[in-house]
Amino acid sequence: MNTLRCILATSALLVCLTSAGSERKKEKIDTTAFNKIVELVKSKVFRVEATDAYPTGNSSVTLSSPHGTTTLGGEGHVSLAGNRGELLFRDSIVTGHLPFFGRGYTLPYGEGGGFEFDKTSIKKTTVKVIKKKREQYARFSCSARVGNDVISLTLEVYENGRCTLHVNSNNRATISYGGFVEALDNNAP
Repeated sequence: MNTLRCILATSALLVCLTSAGSERKKEKIDTTAFNKIVELVKSKVFRVEATDAYPTGNSSVTLSSPHGTTTLGGEGHVSLAGNRGELLFRDSIVTGHLPFFGRGYTLPYGEGGGFEFDKTSIKKTTVKVIKKKREQYARFSCSARVGNDVISLTLEVYENGRCTLHVNSNNRATISYGGFVEALDNNAP
């Protein structure tokens, strides 16, 4: 009798759990917030802060110091907690720094520390709104020439301000960054 009660209680619990899961409503996209993000990206005046890096071909990054070695990341992810990247876009100019983890192909000696943009002119700027069934985002694309390197930047921004930045370089392996986008402060350099 106790076994029968246990089986009935377990089956009733499973029925409740499966019906609760099927009744979940689809999350609706906040159109007001999304429209603000689209307008921000179309204005071409915004700030990108990179909080995570996703290098291609690397499962982790090992840093060596006099105190020993430390391994950061894993599964292709590096946290940028102590070395955040930042890009400031103003119309046709980008300024900022992005740390780089990965392989450099044709870099001059001592220039493998990251992507440096010092009031660099951007070209071929496009803004596109992508709407799919389950997601929508604004895609901002541009290219910039830094020394002898041509860098393509593709930024995908979602309604909550989170973004993914894909960086493709002639001299380095492709890398992606995760972070967020916000309106540029008028007092920013």
